[in-house]
Amino acid sequence: MKLYSRQLSLLLISIVLLFASCSKSPDKILPKKNGAWNVVITTHTTSTAGYDSTTITNTITTFIKDGTGSYINSSGSSDSFTWSYSKDSKKITFQKDLPNEWPIVFDVTIMERKTEQWHAVYSEIIALDTYTTDLTCDLTQVN
Repeated sequence: MKLYSRQLSLLLISIVLLFASCSKSPDKILPKKNGAWNVVITTHTTSTAGYDSTTITNTITTFIKDGTGSYINSSGSSDSFTWSYSKDSKKITFQKDLPNEWPIVFDVTIMERKTEQWHAVYSEIIALDTYTTDLTCDLTQVN
């Protein structure tokens, strides 16, 4: 009976550890290994005055466990940011460390071990024209 109890306990502990290690939560996955992710950013911006533009940007982004990170910008230099994940709402908050930048709150639409997708839509008024930006980030872990 004692042997059976011990085996059952080991089995239960193994199952708990297996599920704990399979967490797909971005705050656990993003900083794994070296924290490097290839990010493809698709930005579609429209305005009430008829402006319509889509851009696609590729960058390597590094996430650190303490909620900071860096990425290579379009000029080839590195910029830093802070990030956080809300498990309850499944949202990532991303804040560039640049003057006059506001945080972007993304819905995490895909959460897998080696891929994620984030999505955000926001609007701003510039010179009496409303600009709406639809932002999608496709992340793939760099091995």
